[in-house]
Amino acid sequence: MRRALIVVALMAPLVATDVSAQVARRREAPLAGATAPQRQRLEARLRQRLWSITKNRIGLTDDQMTKLAQASRPFDAQRRQLATQERQERLALRREILAGQGADQQRVAVSLDRVLDLQRRRLQLQADEQRALAEFMTPVQRAKYAALQEQLRRRAENLRRQRAIAAGEDSTDSLR
Repeated sequence: MRRALIVVALMAPLVATDVSAQVARRREAPLAGATAPQRQRLEARLRQRLWSITKNRIGLTDDQMTKLAQASRPFDAQRRQLATQERQERLALRREILAGQGADQQRVAVSLDRVLDLQRRRLQLQADEQRALAEFMTPVQRAKYAALQEQLRRRAENLRRQRAIAAGEDSTDSLR
């Protein structure tokens, strides 16, 4: 369920802070026990709501929204892939650090290098995305879009941590 919510949310990553929290809370409970058709309807409603919020908060036209959807698709997929890889590397790094004296120094060094490389790749992806968005968005719209994307990422991460805590997992990540 968490993955579905994050995937849907990242399809239109422009949600204002208060509204996104309300939408996430309202959608979370129904999705837990939803059948496939119900889930699809709920996800479609969420996507429609996110579209509306994005359009209104950023001040985009219908044409710009269409271009945003087309331009964002490849970046969203790459961003999700990088986030997954970075999460895996951070977990591997954390496991080694928690091993204390038994930590494999070579694994720690490799994981650190990989995390830094993934961060560089994420920054390059953001720069590439900004260049693509500059073709149809004003600088102010792009700045608002970037800020809202970051808000959404933080919300998704907080939601992930809250679910980990609720599931009894140790969600403190000193490496973040």
